[in-house]
Amino acid sequence: MSKKIFLAATLALALAVAAPVEAKKKSRVPNIDFGNMTCREFIDEVKESDKEDIGAILLWLDGYLSGVTGDTVLNWKKLEVITERLLERCQARGKTMLLDAIREVGAE
Repeated sequence: MSKKIFLAATLALALAVAAPVEAKKKSRVPNIDFGNMTCREFIDEVKESDKEDIGAILLWLDGYLSGVTGDTVLNWKKLEVITERLLERCQARGKTMLLDAIREVGAE
């Protein structure tokens, strides 16, 4: 088994085991409506969230972008670049809708 497959399987197992505990802990966290979120709201959300929540948000956005573009590869370096561009775009244009911003930076 390759190292990447082993790491992915280990991560999936850890998430599966931790999910019930996390779900109970996070049950007080409201759902996020990305379709109605502005960049300013996104920046505020990131500032108030912990690393795990930010990671989940960024993976959701990457999945959304993948659905828009048809790209089915989770490229960690590309995700890092897109995240940096998204944060820059959102800081500069707070009123822009978040999903518009992620499509713009994902197409660059």
